[in-house]
Parts: sequence; C-alpha cells; structure tokens
Amino acid sequence: MPHSQGKAAWMPYPQALASLLATDGALMRRTRAWLADPGSMTLKLKARTRDFSVRLLRQRSGPVLADEYAALGVPARSRVVERDVILHCDGRPVVFGHTVLSTSSVKSDWPFFSKLGNTPLGANLFFDPLVGRSPIEYAKLPASHPLMRRIAAALPGEAIPAALYARRSLFSRRGGVLMVTDVFLPALGALMRADVRSM
Repeated sequence: MPHSQGKAAWMPYPQALASLLATDGALMRRTRAWLADPGSMTLKLKARTRDFSVRLLRQRSGPVLADEYAALGVPARSRVVERDVILHCDGRPVVFGHTVLSTSSVKSDWPFFSKLGNTPLGANLFFDPLVGRSPIEYAKLPASHPLMRRIAAALPGEAIPAALYARRSLFSRRGGVLMVTDVFLPALGALMRADVRSM
C-alpha cells in the first residue's frame, strides 16, 4: 500500500481534543477523559473490571505504517517490530493495542519486549525509571487505516464503527524509541459511562 493511503490525522495538543470530539456531543466529556489520561491504560482497566486479560494477536517484523515512520524517526520503507494485542475486560474486547519499535533497538534498549507474550506492556513501561514519555497524540482512525483492518480481522463477530478514537505516544529508553497506540473499541463505552456517573 502506498504511504499516501491509510493515514490518520494525528493531533499533538490536548486542546485538539475539543475539535476532534466536537461532533460527538454527550460523548465528549467521558471520551476526552480517557483519551487524555497520561497513566497506564492497563492499570485503568484493571481497576474497573473483575476479569482483565490480554490476547496477543501478533508480534513480528513488518513494514512501518504510513503515519508512524516520521514520528519514530525511521525511513519510510523501514521494517520494524510490531506487537498487536486486544485488552479484554470481563470477556469483552475494549482496547486494541499496537506497539512498534525499530528492529535495532529490541535487544539493546527494550530487552523485555520479546518475552512479553500475553503480559501487558504497561507493566514494564510505567515502572521503569529509565523510561521517558512524549506528549500524547490523538486521532480518529478511518476505516481505511491499517489498524482498523486488523481490528476487523481480529474481531469478526463485532460490529466495528466506520471510525474509532485512538491515542498514541512515544516512549524512550536509553537510545531506543517505542510507540504505543491505544484504539478504543465500542465495548469500552460501558466503562467510560460508569466513570461519568461516578463523578
């Protein structure tokens, strides 16, 4: 696929959320709170469910996506290491997680990465003093985006909307950079509604 296709319009500033969510009316308050939360998505979900689990979809080398290479600082035709998972709360898929890093930094800067399996990535990132994080970026992924197609393939029985909200940020450790993207699946709405009722 040419790099001109399958791209999302990532917005780097928190105030951009207002325009991103403007058409959603009542959804804006709860969605914004979850998108802008700088903490671990894993811990946030675990605190709101009785049964949390991670389903590993893939972890392998692949071509960098069209809207990722510039942020990662790699050439457009680079190959990277990708990890895709689905986070489940009480048996429902709530977040699609996508992690990508350069092949050269896996062993040297992220030694735990190849051993994760079904362990959530956040357990390592948010408790390692060597890890730094960039500001969060936000987007509404269109149906043409590669991650949307992966979600549809992984969840054939789910009704996937034409677009889904996502957030991403860069994590650095020593000289290596790793990008984590969280895509909010429809079932997450129940947890977000519960948050608003408790405010």
